Amino acid sequence: MKFLAMIKDRLKSISHTWVRFPIVFVLLCIMAVFASNSIETGNDHAREIYALILGVFMSTAMTLGIEKREKPLMWLAMSQAVVIGLTAAYYFLVLDSYVPMSVKEILRLVILCFALLFVCLWVPCLRWKTDFNDYFMTFFKAFFTTGFFMSIIWGGISLVLSAVDSLLFSIPENLFIHMAVWIYVFFAPMLFLSLIPVFGGTEEDKKKEEHLARIPPFFRALLSYVLIPLTAMYTLVLLAYLVKTLVSGDQGDLLRPLILAYCIVVISLYILVSGIDNKISALFRMIAPKLMLLIALYQVIQLISKIPSEGVEYGRYFVILFGIYSVAAGVLMSVLPLKKNVILGIVLTGFALVSVIPPVDAFTYSTLSQVRIVEQVLNDNSMIKDGAIVPDSNLSDEDEQKITDGMQYLYDIKETDKVQGVSADFEMYLDFEEVFGFSPYYDSGYIDVEDTSIWFSLDSSSPINISTYEYMVNVQGNNYGGADRDDVVVSVTDQGTRYDIAIVTDGSQIRLELRDESGVSMISAAVNDLIDSLEGTETQSAKEMMSAEKMTFDVEGAGASMRIIFEYASRNGSDSNVTYDSNMKVLIRID
Repeated sequence: MKFLAMIKDRLKSISHTWVRFPIVFVLLCIMAVFASNSIETGNDHAREIYALILGVFMSTAMTLGIEKREKPLMWLAMSQAVVIGLTAAYYFLVLDSYVPMSVKEILRLVILCFALLFVCLWVPCLRWKTDFNDYFMTFFKAFFTTGFFMSIIWGGISLVLSAVDSLLFSIPENLFIHMAVWIYVFFAPMLFLSLIPVFGGTEEDKKKEEHLARIPPFFRALLSYVLIPLTAMYTLVLLAYLVKTLVSGDQGDLLRPLILAYCIVVISLYILVSGIDNKISALFRMIAPKLMLLIALYQVIQLISKIPSEGVEYGRYFVILFGIYSVAAGVLMSVLPLKKNVILGIVLTGFALVSVIPPVDAFTYSTLSQVRIVEQVLNDNSMIKDGAIVPDSNLSDEDEQKITDGMQYLYDIKETDKVQGVSADFEMYLDFEEVFGFSPYYDSGYIDVEDTSIWFSLDSSSPINISTYEYMVNVQGNNYGGADRDDVVVSVTDQGTRYDIAIVTDGSQIRLELRDESGVSMISAAVNDLIDSLEGTETQSAKEMMSAEKMTFDVEGAGASMRIIFEYASRNGSDSNVTYDSNMKVLIRID
């Protein structure tokens, strides 16, 4: 009965949330419709969904900021009109040149939503004089409660639908995905918002606020006696590694994600244990901020020292920026009382907005940084004349490395035309040598795509001749890992006799064999030789797609015939270390 009462109370809270956040409700519904349409039709609605996601976060922040004001309907109408206007501006102006799966757009959206999430945290605290630590705990509990309930609902409905599909009648395959969309895109955010208290409300709302901020005994013990000790051990490992790098030299970028994760954990844990009054929590709050400050400062100094020679990429920009914030947070946590932790949220929001607002945002700054390095090398070697690049094949390895790295980064973020003399349609792997006079240079040496790598794909629109063949199987063959293998990948049975198809690898050699029941090879084909023979049949620009006729090889043997049709084939590496990979349709006829 208690469980049913809890479910009833939760459903009641969700229904109130639809009234409390009406525009969020509508935007989530539209978002779920777009997602379902993409699943069903294959249409790309990412641009619309991105705008709706930003609208949801803005609407939530606006609603929490204007709640309980005089003339609430007027404030609600004005604030949500602003949200709709900004969402439309983001869709038509910022996303006007949207490129599918653009890293820039995805990261910009994630950081904007992150900043708005923290606005949702500190605005009510400033307005209602609410303790930031309690409110952070409420958000934290709401997130995991939502994940727990939604996972149970998703799992339960999936089991029911699977049973119906197996026992009663077939259901559409996409139904499971549609269900996941509506559960996680629509219902999960509404459940989460139902767990956010109403400030300045009735006495019942105040009791609910206190209940939601209360730390459960189990979670209190988990924070104090599990997470704090684990963080302390992680700190010791990081400090030991820092000493190692200082003694033996820079160990590359391995430390960067470790320190980033460490700072996030320390700051979050510091806020979560602010309401716990025991010795281990007090000791953590006293020591952890100072150690985090030192570790983050080391990371920032190390990365900034590399900027003159290596420039800044957006990944390094974010790490440096968050490192600076971690240093500032370490200072603030060391000098401010716990009740002032809201300043941490405000400062973090400011840092997040700085990273996405031009001209100092991550992508603008990193683009200018890489363009500066590339053009500096070009100018130092007199390769720019009258606004055009003069190819030069006699650069030093260091200069070739800088140009390659810079152009690779700019190519990945679609900004190569920012370099003087480089056209907007520049293709890194086709035009690089023609423009600069040398092949792309990497640490392992020159990469000559034409000579060391080939790749072919089957034109699926081409008809495949399967006449006179009795069986068709799919086989994958590669020599990854370098170990010799002899694996039977599939078997067929013809008139009561079993025949095995095996892949045999010996170094760079790959053989496809058809064997009889006793294991004797009836047909053997050297897959690596067949892949090598494809080279030269097409020009480099046409290698990605080939007709079925050119991708087909017939092999005859004693008592059987085999036709090999490559769906995909590739060769990579130098003569001393060649790897082959292939997907094949193998047709078999037993004579």
